[in-house]
Amino acid sequence: MDLSEHVEDILNHEEYQQLARFTHHRPFTTLEHSLRVAQIAYNWSLRLESKLKLDTHAITRGALLHDFFLYDWHEPRPDRSRWHGFRHPRIACQNAERCFQLSEKEKDIILSHMWPLTPRLPKTREAFLVMVADKMASIQEFRLKFKRDLPPSERYTSLRLIKHKS
Repeated sequence: MDLSEHVEDILNHEEYQQLARFTHHRPFTTLEHSLRVAQIAYNWSLRLESKLKLDTHAITRGALLHDFFLYDWHEPRPDRSRWHGFRHPRIACQNAERCFQLSEKEKDIILSHMWPLTPRLPKTREAFLVMVADKMASIQEFRLKFKRDLPPSERYTSLRLIKHKS
């Protein structure tokens, strides 16, 4: 099963597609960031799943949904709430539960991806892997933001639907 087969329903969901409107780590959108995290997590999962008995399906879906909040966190919130880093995992999980059927592993992935900033420890290997993939994607985006002419190959506007090569 390739990556797209795990997440086609998510990518085609009208509300999820709104993530392309919000800046996450400048110049990247929340959608681009989520796609990057999903690609990294999927690739790692394929390499490790036979040794660690990982649930690649939950990893890929949880990674794609981990930042499913529908606002630009750089802008002041209408309710004046702050602390985006601490609050958004719960908001993302609520949005994901409203739009999709989630497994317990997928919920854990979404709710714990900000550890150690938030006190929620990843309970599963899958959640730990996505938490690290999120950090890796953020580091890549931070490095890439200083490139003047970002090559299209560094933009994740859609999934790179390439089957993993062992």
